[in-house]
Amino acid sequence: MPRIDQETVNKILDTADIVDVVSDFVKLRRSGANFKGLCPFHNERTPSFSVNRARNICKCFSCGKGGSPVNFIMEHEQLSYQEALRYLARKYNIEIVEKELSDQEREAMNAREAMLAVNEFALTHFKNNLQETDEGRDTALAYLRHRGISDAMIARFHLGYSIDKSRSLIDAAIQAGYNTKYLVDTGLAIESQREGDKSLYDRFRGRVIFPVHSISGRVIAFGGRTMRSDKTIAKYVNSPESPIYHKNLELYGLYQAKSAIAKKDKCILVEGYLDVISMHQAGVENVVASSGTSLTEGQIRALRRFTDNVTLIYDADSAGIKASLRGINMLLGEGLNVKVLSLPVGDDPDSFAQSHSSSEVEAYLTENEVDIIAFMADTLLKDVPANDPTAKAKAINNILYSVAFVDDSVTAQEYIAVCSRRLDVPEQVLASQLKVLRAKRLEEAAKEAGRRQARESLENQSSEKENDNPEAQKASTVPDAPLLNLDTNRLKPFEEMLMRYLVRYGLLYITQIVQPDGSSMPGTVFDLIDCELGIDGYRMSYAPYRRTYDAIRELKEGTWHNDRDIYLKTLDEDCAARMAQACEKIRLTATSMAEIESMEKRAVEEIEAYRAEKINDFDARYCQEHLANSPDDMIRSTANALLIERYTLSRIYTKQENIESEQDQLNILVPRAVYELQNAIISGVISDLSAELATLSSSEIDRAAEIIKKIAEYQDEQRNLVKILGERIILPRTR
Repeated sequence: MPRIDQETVNKILDTADIVDVVSDFVKLRRSGANFKGLCPFHNERTPSFSVNRARNICKCFSCGKGGSPVNFIMEHEQLSYQEALRYLARKYNIEIVEKELSDQEREAMNAREAMLAVNEFALTHFKNNLQETDEGRDTALAYLRHRGISDAMIARFHLGYSIDKSRSLIDAAIQAGYNTKYLVDTGLAIESQREGDKSLYDRFRGRVIFPVHSISGRVIAFGGRTMRSDKTIAKYVNSPESPIYHKNLELYGLYQAKSAIAKKDKCILVEGYLDVISMHQAGVENVVASSGTSLTEGQIRALRRFTDNVTLIYDADSAGIKASLRGINMLLGEGLNVKVLSLPVGDDPDSFAQSHSSSEVEAYLTENEVDIIAFMADTLLKDVPANDPTAKAKAINNILYSVAFVDDSVTAQEYIAVCSRRLDVPEQVLASQLKVLRAKRLEEAAKEAGRRQARESLENQSSEKENDNPEAQKASTVPDAPLLNLDTNRLKPFEEMLMRYLVRYGLLYITQIVQPDGSSMPGTVFDLIDCELGIDGYRMSYAPYRRTYDAIRELKEGTWHNDRDIYLKTLDEDCAARMAQACEKIRLTATSMAEIESMEKRAVEEIEAYRAEKINDFDARYCQEHLANSPDDMIRSTANALLIERYTLSRIYTKQENIESEQDQLNILVPRAVYELQNAIISGVISDLSAELATLSSSEIDRAAEIIKKIAEYQDEQRNLVKILGERIILPRTR
């Protein structure tokens, strides 16, 4: 699908009204400055879904879903970003202009569309083989019916069959006019490996076909199960990676399950194709499969578009759990609520669903799923001998290491309490060990990030040498984060406050930035924060905030200045027209020279105030609108969460007792938020140094002296910060 031109995107975002969009699905009633209605994402009796026209966002304060008009349509209709834009364009009768692609982009787009077209042809070919050929009916269809798969499920999942001949699909595709290049690129055909032989043959011959769909329903890959009994032949064969298929991003059945997942706010994760199909047939439709591969970050991000709750169905043995630990830890690290369901011995999801009614399956799921940490505690300790403390300690460390991936402190504390009861170990001991394991996890993550950064740096250097790309060179000058072993959970609340100011007011001018030559220039909220954090070489520790922060930098250094200049030109024309109208009114109504001068002065003041208000409004809304409608899922969801008013702000009074808004107080509030983050960082460093000092032996005198000196230096810095934070009016610190 071609990309929408950016000018068209801007027109859609400017036109879409959140009240108008939500009203298509929810009955809204005015409540003060906002509108309220029953949430469309979960069942409720009392309206908790709030729509704010001024900010052009919505939010359910019960389930948490909402966002901009684009985000609302994506959530409600389960559409991609581009599809949601097209939906809104149709609603407001906006003509979509496709982006003019370069020759290279056009060639890549044409190749992608050609591969998708070949897959669609193959899908039809395989379905016809299953239903219309003797071999398909006698072999594959008979097998599916033997496995209990109904015709409705065969149609729902578009199952098919590949004739057991070397070139059945290839010959049919050539006859239909398809280029064999795309058969090879998609993996439908394979080139012979024999020297001098370039002949092709069908990859999936003699197999039942399970098509893999993208989230929007396009066929991007296939899986095939052999009908032969030969043990030397792989039971399953899958499409290879291609420009249209990246297996680490896809989950089998997500296209068919996405509506049920969103409605039930839960996803059940199984392993195989038939597990998914049989569960759907049993009426449990919120089920997807990782298709036998280890769970990946891309697959988890795909799930998070629809729910934060995941139930894993695994065999109830410690080997299965140990093999799945990485995927479990990744789920916990992404903030998902993870539960596990053990099926009766001898059953898998396929056989269990086939042998029970829909109500029995639902009841078993509800009654037997348990939290992942409790499940791990029971399972991993089950086979540990009572008289083997080493084995028990190893099992406990495995469990705690998974808890170390939970960033939410309340949830982590609950897990500690659960583990303490089940493992018969004091909470203080577990909490102390958890801190060690969390530090280990962060250290490993930092090392991996360093390795990844090194690889990217080498790739960028190579790319710069080849292309002499000045933008890449510019990006490389951004300072890296210092190697601090700090607790993300400890810093997140302070980072959240800074990010809240950045998302809401990031491009508002509020200060003067002093240059190295002593001169000064106007600075935005982003400039002030970036300057302070840059001195310490600090970057946001929480990944969504870090990515959103970088997006604000890109806006400031990219499109904002040009768009602002265009807006100022239009605004100046508006102000000139208003001044002309005011002059005409003065000419018609003024009766004396003194009255003329008074009216002219008042008109100039009103228009200047109007201009300043409009500029401030443009600068504030620019950041908000671009972030809340970002095509990046993480940036969009982070911005929408930060734009929602979660608390009632206290009124701030000046000496004249005039109520000042939060925006009026930014020159005080923003520096305070920066200093509070810096104070939290220093407190964390002092705490870590003190903990290290407590572990030193009497022979490590030099190291102890070094740590004591560092602690004293940090405490001096902290005292300065505390003094600043204790003052009512905050002035920027000099260093």
